[in-house]
Amino acid sequence: MHIWNAPTFVDRRGKLFKAYVEGPVPSFPEVFVTFEHFFTESKKNVFRGLHFQGAPHSASKVVTIVKGRAIDFLLDVRKTSKTYGFIQIQPLNGEEPHSIYIPEGVAHGYISLEAGTIISYRQDKAFCGNCDGGVSGDILEEYLPLKFEETIRSERDSSLQQFSNFIYQSKCTG
Repeated sequence: MHIWNAPTFVDRRGKLFKAYVEGPVPSFPEVFVTFEHFFTESKKNVFRGLHFQGAPHSASKVVTIVKGRAIDFLLDVRKTSKTYGFIQIQPLNGEEPHSIYIPEGVAHGYISLEAGTIISYRQDKAFCGNCDGGVSGDILEEYLPLKFEETIRSERDSSLQQFSNFIYQSKCTG
């Protein structure tokens, strides 16, 4: 994982920030080819995740906070990794934008701390629903500002498997 401050330029009109820069003075040490770019907008106390796209179409992501405040969580689910099970936590604030590179095999999620929080996602592969994986965010309860059961989650996120029972099984045939 790699975290960087987005270069930000402020003037009387407002601000411009560059979430990702490639070239002579890059913001990230590798070229990241974007296949998809999408945004989420969340109400306060929405928990999204922990999601990843596994084999055979594993994907990396760059996420950037655009507006609001959130706590971002990463969980290494690569069983062969020396950091397997490691949780990384990054506070996010739209007033001081950061971008986070999330490598293949690392699950990502966040909790929004205020209404209207917007997160930008750039992914280097097409979304594959059959390769979509996830782990329940309940493993993060001690890091949340409220009980996990009180967070607002999708039906899918509410049914993700516990990390202690985690087994990734792709449904992809190609």
